[in-house]
Amino acid sequence: MTPRLRLAAPAKLNLRLSVIGRRDDGFHLLDSTFVLVDLDDELELTAGAGELECMGPEAAGLTTDRDNLAWRGLHAALGDRAGDVRLELRKRIPLAAGLGGGSSDAAAAWRLGHAWLDTVPGTKPDDLAQLGRIGADVPFFAAGHPAARVTGIGEQVEAVPATTAPVVLVHPPFGLSTSAVFGELRPDEWGRLENDLFAPARRLRPELDALFARVAAAGGEPRLTGSGPTIFSLCETAAAADVLARRLDAEGLRVSVTRTRDAAASIERISEEG
Repeated sequence: MTPRLRLAAPAKLNLRLSVIGRRDDGFHLLDSTFVLVDLDDELELTAGAGELECMGPEAAGLTTDRDNLAWRGLHAALGDRAGDVRLELRKRIPLAAGLGGGSSDAAAAWRLGHAWLDTVPGTKPDDLAQLGRIGADVPFFAAGHPAARVTGIGEQVEAVPATTAPVVLVHPPFGLSTSAVFGELRPDEWGRLENDLFAPARRLRPELDALFARVAAAGGEPRLTGSGPTIFSLCETAAAADVLARRLDAEGLRVSVTRTRDAAASIERISEEG
C-alpha cells in the first residue's frame, strides 16, 4: 500500500526573546517563549522520484533545490530513501517574516518522513540538537509542543502551558534576514527588552516605528516576533481582533487574524492506493 500523508506546518510567535550570551562559535544564546499559531503551510508526502514542488501564495522566491529547509528535514528522516518520495509544499507563511515558516516546514517534513517509514521520531535533546543544524527554530517545531520555553541556541525545548487567544498579524511589505538582525545586535542590548531583536530590526528597517505607531493608534498592543518584521497584537476576544484587523486593513496594511494553538498539528493519512 502506498501512503499519502499530509501535515500542517504552523507558524510561531515569540512572546518574549531575550539574548543572554554568545558562544565562542558566534551563535547567540537565547531564552525565549514560543507559541504556535493557526497560520500554517501544508506538506504532502507521496511516492515519487525525489521531487520537491512548492506552490501557494507565498511560494515566490522559495528554492526547490536540496537546500530547501523542508527537503533537508525530510532527508534527515529518510536519508537516501528521500529519492523514493515526492514532497509538495503549499506555502502560506511569508518568507523572512520572523514566523519560523521554513523551520516549521523542515520539522513537518521530518515528521512525515518518519511516518513514511513507520518509525517514531526521536525528540530527546540529542535528536533536537541535530535538527538545530538545519535551523535554530527547527527543534521547537519538531518537539511537538504548542508552547515552549526555548533556550541554548534553540536546541533546548521545555513545554509550558498553552492557551488559545486571538491574534492580529501585520505583514510589512518587506522581509528581514535573521542573520542580518543578529549581526546588527549590540551586546549592550542583550536582556533589555521584551524582544531584544527589536532594536537592531528597527535600525535595519526604520519603517517599523511607523507601523508600530499605527497598530497602537488602532487600539492594538504591537509586538515583534522573532527577528521580524511581522508585528503581532494579542487580543482578548475574537470580536476585538476583528475590529483591530478591519481598522488596519482600512489603512492599507496587510493583516491576518489567527489564534494561538493549544495542540501541535497531527499527521493525516489522506488516501491509500494499492
